[in-house]
Amino acid sequence: MRPTISIILLAAALSGGCSSDTGGLPAFEQQQFYQDLQDCSSDFLTASGEWMEDFDDGAFYGPAFFAWAGKEDGNQAYLDLAASAEIKNLEVIRTANLLTGDVNLIVMAALGTVEYMAATGEREGLADLDGLISNMIDLVGSFGWYLTPDLSPGYAMQTYGPTAINGLMVLLPLQRSLQIEGGDREPTIDFAKKVLARIDERSWNGEYYEFDDGVTNPGLYLYPNITMIILNARLYQLTGTAGYRARALDVYHGMQPLKVTSQSGLAAPGRYRSPYSAEHMGASTDDYSTLSSQNYLMLSLMLLYQMSGDVAYVKEADSVLAFLKDFLWGESCLTDIHLVECDPACGPDQACLKMSCFSDGCHCGVLHHWMDGRLALPADPEFFCSGCNLQLLYIMWYRQNVL
Repeated sequence: MRPTISIILLAAALSGGCSSDTGGLPAFEQQQFYQDLQDCSSDFLTASGEWMEDFDDGAFYGPAFFAWAGKEDGNQAYLDLAASAEIKNLEVIRTANLLTGDVNLIVMAALGTVEYMAATGEREGLADLDGLISNMIDLVGSFGWYLTPDLSPGYAMQTYGPTAINGLMVLLPLQRSLQIEGGDREPTIDFAKKVLARIDERSWNGEYYEFDDGVTNPGLYLYPNITMIILNARLYQLTGTAGYRARALDVYHGMQPLKVTSQSGLAAPGRYRSPYSAEHMGASTDDYSTLSSQNYLMLSLMLLYQMSGDVAYVKEADSVLAFLKDFLWGESCLTDIHLVECDPACGPDQACLKMSCFSDGCHCGVLHHWMDGRLALPADPEFFCSGCNLQLLYIMWYRQNVL
């Protein structure tokens, strides 16, 4: 007797995997969460087109969300906010130095510009964007199509690892080719293939992607694998080559040991553990999941659905979204954020953000992490990231308008 769909789904849930489900796309059930987070975002601190409480990812997801949602709803205030962020991003792109500059900020600003141009049809600065991408391809090529930690040191490389950072870097020209008409796609495809081959050679162990080379920080990490799902999915969308789709599916299966199942005894099964910063945050157990990693996880799951037509991936993404709503919602004040120390020091009712002092203020939002059975606390090294909240808004927009 052929097992029913419900039995298959139950078996997958118990094993931590994702079963095949070719039924209809489930309705989006988080409209109130979506609206509440938009309301909260109006109080996120901005200055000259830059979100102050972010980790530079606001440069990507701020214009991405506000441009697309503003266009969809005819919201001029959103479009104005996206346009202000685009002015800042173009400044970053035009002054970028890939050898000595903040590569994380440069790539985030460029990805934000791609989204802004795709949403609005604006093309001012396209030549600058293409020039940056061309320079990046030439530079990475001169280093053998892979950036090692000594070539690009910094917070992002140390925290997320070379596999994730090299994959993120390749996503920039891929996104440009996929979302903006015009331009020669062949150099992008050739670049992506060469970098992917080096990543595979260095980091693919047959089951999953290592943080680096399998010697430095060995073991299963979430970020490298969700990044490589996204990279392989985008290459599949651009080329139609079945091997990229197959690899993305293999990576999904390889990262399943990180999934929190109902058998684990931990709260909120369905989310994935995020080992990359657990030690830095002070976690005493492996019960640690960050907003940022769950965001990228949801993007990877939605791309797996778009490649396979299997709605089980969307249902899994929806369960992760429910975890964020039910477990990570809270309030943050500017003085809860410990990004930098200003010189001279800020006053007692001020916060130092990106080397500037601002009057303290509080707002709602989704906090940075869940750790050891509890929500993030202001005393934790990281507590709130506005860029991650903007990314979450973009994901909820994508879930409703693209799938």
